[in-house]
Amino acid sequence: YNCQFVPHLLFVDSEGNEVDRIIGFLPPTEYLLRLNDIINKRNTLDDYLARYNRGDLNSDIIAAIATKYEDRKENDKAAEFYSILIKKYPDPTSALYQNGKFFLATYEFTKGNDNALRDYVKNNPDSDFIIDAYRKMTRHYANIEKREKELTAYKEMLSIFPNDPGVLNSFAWRMAEIETNLDDALIKIRKAVAISASDPIQQAGIIDTEAEVLWKLKRYDEAIEAIEKSISIDPENHYFKDQKEKFIESKKSVDQPV
Repeated sequence: YNCQFVPHLLFVDSEGNEVDRIIGFLPPTEYLLRLNDIINKRNTLDDYLARYNRGDLNSDIIAAIATKYEDRKENDKAAEFYSILIKKYPDPTSALYQNGKFFLATYEFTKGNDNALRDYVKNNPDSDFIIDAYRKMTRHYANIEKREKELTAYKEMLSIFPNDPGVLNSFAWRMAEIETNLDDALIKIRKAVAISASDPIQQAGIIDTEAEVLWKLKRYDEAIEAIEKSISIDPENHYFKDQKEKFIESKKSVDQPV
């Protein structure tokens, strides 16, 4: 059923055929309305397709079908209906239209068009999906082990979003993972720590990345000091405590006499 996100509620009939799904959290009233629709098989993919095949052609129906297929990860079919939406019902003010353009760029990228997402960024400089576009590029290149292309994508993303703590954090964590550009990663993650001061919970996670970079640099005392800051912000976080133990064990192994 391609359920990849949490929470993810899947509704099937007695034969195991999907009726609909709810992805993510919904307010109680909206959740109950969705449940009522699903029980009555209203505003489901099958319902929208039936209306479409009866000739009920409008942007809302087309967008709904595309979105339902996207939720199911049936990307070929989603691309088919998003293409109809973009070509026949162009409306740059519509969030569904904008989502469709980004989906199609991503679809082309995954099909082998290496320039699809960069062209999207170039042609849609005010889009809300620019960071997402670069995240998809960096993940893709990481997965296929195209290191230089991955690093180039990070460089481009950082040039556009030099003060985004999430972007800085992602870059620094990835550099720690691949043990590359660690000095630059440390500079950027410390910048992210400063920028995120107004959001302590976010900052705690960013400081954890700083600690990880310091650990990879074998600066164990500084790594321990950094992770202790994260723990002081979120003392119930077991991951931070595990990180501290990891750093302490590394320091012990270095301090032991040969």
